[in-house]
Amino acid sequence: MNSLDAPAELDIFDRWLVTIEARFSIQIDANRQGAFKSALTRFVESIGMDLESLDERRKSGRVDAETWSMLLHLATNHETRFFRSLPANERIVKLCEGITSPRILSVGCSSGEEPFSIASALLDAGHPTFRVHGTDVSSVCINTAREGLYPRHEGVGLLAAAPTRGNKMRFHRFVREMVTFEEHNILQDRPVQLANPNIVITQNMLIYYRTDTRYEILDRLSAMLVPGGHLITGPGETLNWSHPFMTRIPNSNPNVFQRSVDV
Repeated sequence: MNSLDAPAELDIFDRWLVTIEARFSIQIDANRQGAFKSALTRFVESIGMDLESLDERRKSGRVDAETWSMLLHLATNHETRFFRSLPANERIVKLCEGITSPRILSVGCSSGEEPFSIASALLDAGHPTFRVHGTDVSSVCINTAREGLYPRHEGVGLLAAAPTRGNKMRFHRFVREMVTFEEHNILQDRPVQLANPNIVITQNMLIYYRTDTRYEILDRLSAMLVPGGHLITGPGETLNWSHPFMTRIPNSNPNVFQRSVDV
């Protein structure tokens, strides 16, 4: 039996749950399974199939990368907004003081609001140059992020974006050159297209992974940092995790870890 095959006694949706969780090492929370089932069914119908016929195609190795990418996109929650975590933005601005051209990696950036929020905050704080790089497993989200076009947000000033028609805003070209995006699965061995970040931030992405996989991801993110760099995570995402080269900064909101300068 293929390692991605689910027990035959399960109904077809539950078999797809097992398959997707196994393929991508994620966990789809029980309270999201109803919405995922509806979205999955609509998508499969849109390509002229049903869950059974798509499963037969999977078993014969005929599901293409684009379809797998869409299945993963549907399975994960891409809810986001500008300045979703003001404490995180404020901490990043503070950490970037004294760094001439900071490099910040946003892992699980969804459709780009977090990286652009960081960029807007840095510009408002007077940073003339920086690099913010966002990664996400969803090609749909990354394509949206690269456009840099969003509904207007009062927290994004004219330094970062210009108003456009239809009550929208578009980030200036020079900002879009400093804020870049990449479709990437952090569990892959392929390196992220940003070397030696000063700060890595990941929030509300780790909740989709099993505990052991979550710890593996945190280890990988820690290894990317420059000596003395910082890892920022969401509340509750790093419970019981420790790393020999990382020190948790006490009483920090959000969770902040610093990499040792001696490695």
